[in-house]
Amino acid sequence: MPGANTSVTIEAPAKTVYEVFTDFDSYPEFLSETRRVEVIKQTAKTAQVEFEIKVIKKIQYTLDYKLTSNKKIVWDLLEGDLFKTCSGSWTLKESKKGITEAQYDIEVDFGMFVPKKITEMLVGKNLPSLMKSFKDRAESLA
Repeated sequence: MPGANTSVTIEAPAKTVYEVFTDFDSYPEFLSETRRVEVIKQTAKTAQVEFEIKVIKKIQYTLDYKLTSNKKIVWDLLEGDLFKTCSGSWTLKESKKGITEAQYDIEVDFGMFVPKKITEMLVGKNLPSLMKSFKDRAESLA
């Protein structure tokens, strides 16, 4: 199953970083591949969010989130038109005041033949720009 993990140092408090990661409605403003987001339901500890992204082709999927305020965000796929499974997490640790280490982990299974170019874009090549986009957004709000 393809997967990836990476981390980024963000010059912002964990609370700010967490708020950026969980402000799903704002994703189209700073994540260029995100076309549409619909928050189906959200509480302090859970969320169900439907996404439409464009990475070579249009992809729709819904994720189920478990939220631990300012510390961790874990998700699993509820349904999607390309993924068989998609699970991952963000783990946040404020290394010193106003500096947050954000660890990103993801595992996906497409359950069918998906061209290597799409797999690489979704799992690997897109990752540096994704991390930079979240970092820039959080630092602009800190």
